[in-house]
Amino acid sequence: MKHILQVLKFEYLGCVRSKSFIITTIIFMGLIILMTFIPGIVMSAVSSENAPKPGEEKSVIAVCDKAYNGSPAVKSTFENAYPVNEIKIVDEDSNTIKDKVDSGEYQFAVLINEPLSVTYFTKNNNIMSSASMAVQACIQNIYRATSFEKLGIKPDVSMKIINSEVKVDTITTGTDQTKNYWSTYILIMILYMAIVMYGNMVAQSVVSEKNSRAMEMLITCARPSHLMFGKVIGSGLAGLTQMALILMTALVSVKAVSLDSLPEEIRSMLNFPIENILFTMLFFILAFFIYSFLLGAFASLASRSEDLNTVITPVMMIFIVAFMIVVMAMNVGSLDGPLMIVCSYIPFTAPLAIFVRITMSDVAVIEIILSVIIQVASIYVIGMLAAAIYRVGVLLYGKAPKPAEIVKLLKEQHATSKKIKAELKSKK
Repeated sequence: MKHILQVLKFEYLGCVRSKSFIITTIIFMGLIILMTFIPGIVMSAVSSENAPKPGEEKSVIAVCDKAYNGSPAVKSTFENAYPVNEIKIVDEDSNTIKDKVDSGEYQFAVLINEPLSVTYFTKNNNIMSSASMAVQACIQNIYRATSFEKLGIKPDVSMKIINSEVKVDTITTGTDQTKNYWSTYILIMILYMAIVMYGNMVAQSVVSEKNSRAMEMLITCARPSHLMFGKVIGSGLAGLTQMALILMTALVSVKAVSLDSLPEEIRSMLNFPIENILFTMLFFILAFFIYSFLLGAFASLASRSEDLNTVITPVMMIFIVAFMIVVMAMNVGSLDGPLMIVCSYIPFTAPLAIFVRITMSDVAVIEIILSVIIQVASIYVIGMLAAAIYRVGVLLYGKAPKPAEIVKLLKEQHATSKKIKAELKSKK
């Protein structure tokens, strides 16, 4: 235990004191603050840009009616759709309208050629602009209002019918997937990047020690299992420290922002319940240990830094497949399907699968406990297996052995260890 703590302390302090750790922590914390405050700044800028300043004239939207014979429904419909603009009914040809839009006299203009055919004039057609769709909606409402008028229904009555809104009160007895989707997506991305980043850190540390021959000296001073567990736990605590700082920054930033003024879609992105943050930390720890033990073990088989990516590719592919399965299930809303339920109990997919199901679905407490128990037990088994591979890989140089050769070496090592124990026992 003493050796594990010594290795743990060395790895942890080495990680948190490194310039890369400090710089990446500051960058991620800054990005979180920006992501939290930018939506409100943008919304304020857009609203202030659209709203006329005191003493400033409203921007003009020109409507040239060639189809509805001056029906009052034309102007009233556009006024309802664009309350901050001045709606001007004009009788001009297309060239004149085009010139005035180009000069900025008109913000944009609409030429109604036929009841359901229009020409839309704008100087700059922004890719994010929804103005043309709003114009289409206006023309549809005008067409309906004039059609109602021909049937003897007064314009004011027809407009009330057309503009009637349905009020929907949604009562969710379980978890609201639409509300938690974006916050869960952000957290699962943080989980993915953190596990990849810190898992690779463990692998890089192992292969660098092997290249410098430091591993051969270390293994004579402590058991391989002590080295492996100390290295992984130390790196994991460093990752947990960084994640805690980043997530706490997110919580503080969200609390400092007035979410009521933002649209529902943005509010859902910034919705980080404290229980989801805690589950993120829990499943980061579990996933990190599962994958870091494997990455560290496989990295010990690489003789050169150039061979590292090739050696750890199988492990990374498993994690990428697990991530893709979970993200696809999120996108199609199939969180309680057979695939996700099975994935909740497979060690390599469980941390991501059960986390997403907890935040976006209803999962029984017994399911969560069972999944966590399976993951903890798997960490111990994988950790001991990783230590055995580490013990074999530490003295292997040259081309990385194939899986069959690794199994053979492990069997030989186990037989030798068993024989030595038997001889020691007989001597006693």
